[in-house]
Amino acid sequence: MARPVKWSRDLHSIRERALRSRTETWSRRDLEILFDVGRATAQGLTKVIGEVNSVAGAHFVDRSSLLAFLEEMITAPVFEEAFHERLLKAEAPPPRKPLRVAIPQDLRNMRLEDLPPSIRLSPGRLEIDADSAIAMVEQLALLAQALQNDLDQVQLLLDPPAMPPEVEDADLKAFLNELRSAN
Repeated sequence: MARPVKWSRDLHSIRERALRSRTETWSRRDLEILFDVGRATAQGLTKVIGEVNSVAGAHFVDRSSLLAFLEEMITAPVFEEAFHERLLKAEAPPPRKPLRVAIPQDLRNMRLEDLPPSIRLSPGRLEIDADSAIAMVEQLALLAQALQNDLDQVQLLLDPPAMPPEVEDADLKAFLNELRSAN
């Protein structure tokens, strides 16, 4: 026999709080508070409520799905049967799409001068032109490889040595030039 669901006796008050709430999308943390349950139970509820939306790796259920779930559980002739049936039919939340960018072997020796024209570096500025998010990530990976292989040149480009100050006094200017040429 399945374990009793502790929040089942509070379904009416849970529905009332959900109805009064202004929250339109409910996170796992919101469900923890609403149902007064722990993290694992709230994650399971997210799955059971259904129509899970994934945003930046976090899962959310919308208000209408939550209220429909609560209404279904309240009106079910036998709560435990309705809940466990829904639990069996529940689909797992959509997985996160991993971001994978592999640098081809021939580009592993990428240096600053090898960067494509779509990547432009200047002191205090980085510009990348790309027609999609994946293309942008690929360009960033190339830049990272160039930084790793050619950091000294990149630093010279981004942090050029300071120019000596302009001196207007002719005698001082001649003296400084004499010092520079001695080195």
